[in-house]
Amino acid sequence: MVHTVTVKLVAGELFPGMESGDFEVTDGVSVRDFISRCAETSGADIPEKNYALMYPLFDGKPVTLDGAITKGGTLHMCRVVMGG
Repeated sequence: MVHTVTVKLVAGELFPGMESGDFEVTDGVSVRDFISRCAETSGADIPEKNYALMYPLFDGKPVTLDGAITKGGTLHMCRVVMGG
């Protein structure tokens, strides 16, 4: 099944050349693969090292990059916060 997911790039610096927007997603694709496909569609080139800094939220709840998207909704791509 295909769903529409709204992607909001809160940490835009991790996604050079990509903009927030609505993207179609096939049921069961991982967040990582979905973001990669969105980048390809946008002509963006996301460095592999940036994935370690991503903190995704789907409909306001934390998800992993390897977690599956199974419905439409809103995916916020935030940055991991580090401190010390």
